[in-house]
Amino acid sequence: MLTYSSHKKPQRKDLPWLLFIISLIWVLGTAFFHSPWEPYEPFVMAVVKGILNKHSWLVPYVSNVPYLQIQPFYFWLYSAILKLFKITNIYSIADSIRILNTMLIFAIVIVSAKIGSSLSAFKNGRTVVLILISLIGFINNAYQLSPLILVLLGFCLFVYALVLFVNLPGISGWILFIGLLFISINYTCEYILVAVLTLLLLPVIDRYWRNKSYLITVTIGITMFVIIFFLYCYALNSVNDEFFTQWQQHYGDIFFNGHYHFAERLKQLLEFLSWYLCPAWFLLIWSIYKRKKRLFEDKIIQVSTILGGLIFIFALINGHNIEDAIFPIVLPVVLLASIEIDSMRISIVALLNWFSIFIFGSLGLIIWLMYLCLMLQKPDYIVSYLYKYTQNYTFDFSLWHAFLALLITAIWLFMITRKHIRGRELVTNWASGTTYVIILFLALMLPWFDSILTFKHVVQQSLKSINPQACISTNTADSTQSALWYYYADVNLIPTFVNLNFSVCEQAIIATENKADIDLKQWYIMSQGQRPIDKKVYYVLRHK
Repeated sequence: MLTYSSHKKPQRKDLPWLLFIISLIWVLGTAFFHSPWEPYEPFVMAVVKGILNKHSWLVPYVSNVPYLQIQPFYFWLYSAILKLFKITNIYSIADSIRILNTMLIFAIVIVSAKIGSSLSAFKNGRTVVLILISLIGFINNAYQLSPLILVLLGFCLFVYALVLFVNLPGISGWILFIGLLFISINYTCEYILVAVLTLLLLPVIDRYWRNKSYLITVTIGITMFVIIFFLYCYALNSVNDEFFTQWQQHYGDIFFNGHYHFAERLKQLLEFLSWYLCPAWFLLIWSIYKRKKRLFEDKIIQVSTILGGLIFIFALINGHNIEDAIFPIVLPVVLLASIEIDSMRISIVALLNWFSIFIFGSLGLIIWLMYLCLMLQKPDYIVSYLYKYTQNYTFDFSLWHAFLALLITAIWLFMITRKHIRGRELVTNWASGTTYVIILFLALMLPWFDSILTFKHVVQQSLKSINPQACISTNTADSTQSALWYYYADVNLIPTFVNLNFSVCEQAIIATENKADIDLKQWYIMSQGQRPIDKKVYYVLRHK
């Protein structure tokens, strides 16, 4: 029933309207409102709030300290629109940024579908989107505020420009310029180097790229990018030369400087990608197996292969956080994984389909049971465990959320009970399964989950022990507490950079896992707060 029979000719079941509904529900799920979560969200909210409060647009600040980790252009996109609509309330800022982030994700879905339609596979745009929204790595970044999403949009535009260059060299040049601009907001310059190296390698490997249209596209894209990027660097140096020097060093830091273990790094990357690219990796292997030497006849596959290879090589040699170093590889992997869906064998389709039903059915059942336990407040041992890591959480029934959960469950059940499925319907089932689990969790469990991850109560508790109008120091620059206390309470923490023995202020707020880090001969502990899930304790100190 849930696979297909060899005695009956299969019928196509990937109905366009149904796929649109699944994709729309998935994308809208990224706009669910909640408190700022680590690692990036507190900084995004704090910097945008600072810009709206007439701080510098060119140099991003967190608690009056220049912030190096994310390029300013990322914050401009949010700040400009919020400024236009005069949004200044902290909760409205957070909700508006999430809506704008959802629009970026929607743009990724649309552009990736356009690219997929140009591949040598029948109606492949749908398949590309469904694989993309099933990918663990993409989900992990799409459902939080992450600058990597804008970088991925840049790579999508980059590849789309190379789809259009033959017939529309002028327009494709401008699309390429925007793509390069988005790619350049990464923490370091490795991704922009990947993009430029790809443009240089394409004419070398295939004469298809050696023509006037390609030259026009690349010339327009790179020329405009160099002009804008140079003007940005010049303005940054003029406004704050010290920050520019630090930014320049940070942006150019693409090689690992310490003692390098190549084999260990390779092992870490492969282990990371084994789950991060699920479920696309086995589809990728199938595509390579089926096409073999014909794989590179598709010109966009040529681009995808070079991009994926260069991203992997740079991730291997730079020693940075693995996800930050390799995230955009999801695009070339998805494109490569999509091209041989229709040729998948019956036995493989049946096995993977039953596996996805089991996985998503089990996860969905667990979520429903958790929700029922909270609603009924029974059994006690489960309810007490669910409350163990929460902060000031009380269950509140929402008719709308319950209806949404029932709706997404009904859609998923309809998808998995279709008969005679083939490769594409398998991908549709997997995408509907991921959508089902994500939306079900957000609809039923988001308030509970947010109460675990939020810092709001920690900040509010600390305000009882400090004078927000007086000088308050902290122990590090670019710290989570600097962003959180500014975002929630308009408190600017002054980093001491060395340690708290240098008492620049009479008060201090620090985060540490080891209480011994505090010199109790010089400081009184006025109060302390901690998320139950977190090892760090946030101390409010007063100088003796």
